[in-house]
Amino acid sequence: MSGRISGIVLTLLWLHSPIVFGQAHFKRFPETVTNNGAYVLGWGLKDDPAGSVDSKTEIVADGPEKIDIESIGVDVETYERIEDYLVDTATGKIVATIPDFTYYAGSEGSENHFGLEVGWSPDNRGGIAIYQARYATDKVAWINPTEHKTSNVWPQIEKAVRRVAVRKEGKEAADADYEISVSNPVFVRPRRVVMDAVVGALSSKKPDAPSYSFEILFDVKGNLDAPQLELASAKSVSDESGRDIGDNEIEAQLNKAYHKLATALPPRDRESLKQEQLKWLATREHITAAEKDKKESIQLRLTRRRVAELETRARYR
Repeated sequence: MSGRISGIVLTLLWLHSPIVFGQAHFKRFPETVTNNGAYVLGWGLKDDPAGSVDSKTEIVADGPEKIDIESIGVDVETYERIEDYLVDTATGKIVATIPDFTYYAGSEGSENHFGLEVGWSPDNRGGIAIYQARYATDKVAWINPTEHKTSNVWPQIEKAVRRVAVRKEGKEAADADYEISVSNPVFVRPRRVVMDAVVGALSSKKPDAPSYSFEILFDVKGNLDAPQLELASAKSVSDESGRDIGDNEIEAQLNKAYHKLATALPPRDRESLKQEQLKWLATREHITAAEKDKKESIQLRLTRRRVAELETRARYR
């Protein structure tokens, strides 16, 4: 009898212990995969019992198995226990933690009004990841996937954007309380990245709240483990959104963008672009094949992102 009671007590202790279902797992963000398919971003809880992310195992992003966000407890903010990662797709293992990124999305839902986007260099040796808050950018990270290195480059970008705003718009854009949102990072060359930026009262509910929009080009200088982003050029742009590409015409637009860039390149670079595009197409096929419920939406997001990237690279030739 005493043995049975001991077994029941042990079971109850296990059920009420901090080690709950879903711990020591992570999920990937499928649409953040590098062009060659070698790396992808992911997320999980700071819950590994060994204090390291090495032992975390992957579970399907939109599958029935969930990471137990509710286990965090009502007295702890969700973002205080979530972290984002760089994942090696070949080994299925986390190889780096992205500093101060706490975005999550999957069958658990997603962080309300927040977002995540990433642009990778053509040679897959660098990337810019943007963690977007409700109205403005929260953090921007540089990622060197091949060396498994990440660093916070938001202070550099924020400083450059404010300089551009004052240079282009004068004192009107110099308000220190103005918020900044950057988006659509595109590498036009391995060490040149362009992104959109908006400065202004972005969280204001007033319809005439001031805001200023720019397209800013940065040169990536120094060691790719933790580079310096140097302002190269900037121009004011309209804040009106461009024409949305419909689902039925996205493949035609992809081919058009690819051929426009290819014709602007010398033969050697054209062949490199061809191989890059073939790898990207194979990666898209592989990623979407693994997603059952959201296959079409993920493929559409990946393709729209690729179209924007190719078009931007063509403009900066």
